[in-house]
Amino acid sequence: MNPQPPDAPPPGHPPNPFAVPRLGSTDPLNPLWYAEHVNYYVPVDNTEGSFEQCQGRFADVAHLHHEGRLVLVRGERGCGKTALVNRCAHWLRDRLGRDGLRAEVVNLRQEAHENDPIPTRREHTCRALLDKLNELQLLRHNLAYEMRDRPDDAYRNLPGCLDTDQALIVLLPPVELIEELHYYAARAPRRMVFFAETTSALDRRDRDVLGRNTVHLEVDGFDHRHAARFAADRLGRLKPGLLPPLADTALEEYIDDGRLATIREMQWLLFGVYETLRVQDERPNQVTWQDLARHFMREARRLREQP
Repeated sequence: MNPQPPDAPPPGHPPNPFAVPRLGSTDPLNPLWYAEHVNYYVPVDNTEGSFEQCQGRFADVAHLHHEGRLVLVRGERGCGKTALVNRCAHWLRDRLGRDGLRAEVVNLRQEAHENDPIPTRREHTCRALLDKLNELQLLRHNLAYEMRDRPDDAYRNLPGCLDTDQALIVLLPPVELIEELHYYAARAPRRMVFFAETTSALDRRDRDVLGRNTVHLEVDGFDHRHAARFAADRLGRLKPGLLPPLADTALEEYIDDGRLATIREMQWLLFGVYETLRVQDERPNQVTWQDLARHFMREARRLREQP
C-alpha cells in the first residue's frame, strides 16, 4: 500500500484550497525553490503591477554589464513583499540567462539583526555573501573574499573575482533606514542586483537620494473586492461542490469601515476556516461572516490558553 504524500488530505476529505504545496499556512510564495508556486500569484495588492514594472525595468539588461541595481519593495507587514521579491528574482534569473549571464540567487535575508547598527549589519551581510560565494565556488580568486570584513573594498573588487558571464541576485535582509538603502543603491557592483524590503515610507527626497539605479516597487493592503478575488482563485482550483463557496458579503462584512486587509491575513483566515470545514461530514451551503468570526474566536481561545 502506497503511503500518502505529506500534503495529501485525509482519505474521504477534499483538499484545502488555501494550502499551497510545500508551504505553511502563511509562508510567502517562493518559485525560486518550488516552480509550481509561479501559478499561485493572484493580482491583488498591486503585486501584478509591481511585477510588470520590474519586468519593464529589466527588459534590457545590457546596463548591468556596467553598473548594478537595487530593487526596493515597500509595503506594510504581511502585504506580500517577500513573495513579490521571490517572484521578481525568479523571473530575473531566467531573464539574465537569456542574455548569456549565469545568474545565482543568494539569500541573505537572515544574515543581519534588525536592531544592530548599520555598519554591523553591512559587515554581517557582506561577510555572509562572500562566504556563500566561496562555498558555491563562484570566486575565481580570493581578493574579494579576503576583504569580506571590509564591505566597501569587497563590493568594489567583487566583479573582478567572478567570471565575466556570472551575475548575482542578492536578497538582502529587511532594511528600514534610508542611509542603509542608499549604501546598497550606490555600491551595487556591475552584474549584481540587490533586492531589499522595507516598511518605511519614502518621500520624493528619499527617492532622489537613492537615485536612478533604484527600482521602486510597492505593495499594499486591499479591500474586500481584492480579498474576494484571492478567495475565488483558490476555491476555483477545486471541482465545484467539494467545499462551500464564500457568501457574497462575507469578506465585505469582515473588511469594513475603510480597513485594508493583507494577503497574509487572508491566507491565514481562509486556510483556517476551510481546514475546519473540509474534515466535517456536514458542511454549510456557504461560508458566511459568522464562520469567519467563529474561526477568530477559536484562535483567540487557543492563544489565551498557551503559556
